[in-house]
Formats: sequence, structure tokens, C-alpha cells
Amino acid sequence: MKCCLRLLLVAVVLLLPLPAVAFCRFPQPRLVCAEYFASQIVVEATLTQMDKLHDKDDPEGISAYLYTLRVNQVLRGKIAGAIKVYEGNDSGRAPFDWVAGREYLLFLFHAPDEKSWALDGCGNSSPLSEAKMALSEIALIKAAHRGGVIHGAVSEQALSTPIAGVHVEAQGTGGRYTATTNDKGEFQLKVPAGRYIVLANKEGSTFDTAFISYEDPRNIQIEPGGCAQVQFARAEGPPTQ
Repeated sequence: MKCCLRLLLVAVVLLLPLPAVAFCRFPQPRLVCAEYFASQIVVEATLTQMDKLHDKDDPEGISAYLYTLRVNQVLRGKIAGAIKVYEGNDSGRAPFDWVAGREYLLFLFHAPDEKSWALDGCGNSSPLSEAKMALSEIALIKAAHRGGVIHGAVSEQALSTPIAGVHVEAQGTGGRYTATTNDKGEFQLKVPAGRYIVLANKEGSTFDTAFISYEDPRNIQIEPGGCAQVQFARAEGPPTQ
């Protein structure tokens, strides 16, 4: 039933008239530490200008927004002065309002096609006034000097029934670490800083990276205080030997 409800929600969101906000991927929520290390820059910035972009085929409609922000503090990466953040007017939009003069905490990655920055509408970007917990977690990350955690889940299919009792193994520069999924199909692996490949297996089954996985389990980089989120789904066809 939960699976059906999620799929129904996807369909409803896709049919909503614009503007729409993000339909967030599963599993949720996006961990602050995982998004922090997945972002190229993390900043506190003030919105100074908002421009509406129009498609030449629909000059009356709004295809996207371009926000200009003044960077006040850099929490990750290197950036200075003003930045531009592109946001399509679609289901990937952030769930908060953009207000001129308001300060935001933004987890950003570069969008080369748009020659600007972009954010994950399902991530932890938010108005700074609502970012107390995220800022506290970032402070802990900056103070950490040890390893991190690989979080994950295994299910029949993406957005489907979780699978318990799956053996999960992380192999990498820090050694080899194992865990078993619980009744919710979830697992955690505490590992030293380093690069890892994460594999999931259970007798009679094989598992692939789910299309909704935040990170690629075949290429996980754990920095001190960091973490990653991965999702596996049961592979179609007979198990490989």
C-alpha cells in the first residue's frame, strides 16, 4: 500500500500546474553530513535579486528562476562575492519561498549548462532562520577528525518492499566492514576515512544500485565526520555466479 501511495504521489505531482515544488526521493530525509560532502559549496547568502526566465516558445509562462545572492559566509568550498542560483519551475523546486533580503543556508552544486549554481529541492537548503539543526551538524563535521558512516537501504525495487537479512560489505582503503539489513531493510557501516566500494548480497539474490540512490555505492568517498547514503534494489533475472 505504501508503495502504491508513493507512486500515486509521483503521478499527482507530475500533473500539478506550475509552479510545483520538489517530489523528494526515497529514502528520506537527506542527511546533512551526506549532502554537505556531496555539495561543491555550502554558503550562507542573502537574496538580492530574483529574475523570471521565459521560454521562447511560451513567452507568457515562467520556465525557471535565476536568483542572485550575496555570499556572507562560506562553510564549504571556495566562493566569494555574488552567486547565481538557477531553479527550474518544475517539481524539483525547493519547498521554501525565496524573499529578497532574506538569508539562506544553501547546499549547492555547479550547473554548467545554466552557467550558475543549483540545489537539491529535497535537501537541507533552507532559510537561515530555519537552519539551526543543520548548522549544528555542520559544526560537528568541522570538528571531526575520524571516520564516518555509510547509511543505506535495500528493497525489492525502488520505492518498494524492504529486504531484511541482506549482507552488506564496504571494501576500501580503510579495510573491510560488514553489516546486515534490519527489518526496515536499512544498514549502517562505520568506517575510517577513505574510498570504498559497497556491495549487497543474499543467498539466491543479487542487488543493483537503485536509480534513486543518492550516491554511487561503487565510488564512495568518506571524509572525516562525513557520511554517504546509498540504496540497493533486487536485480532482475537469475543471480550471477
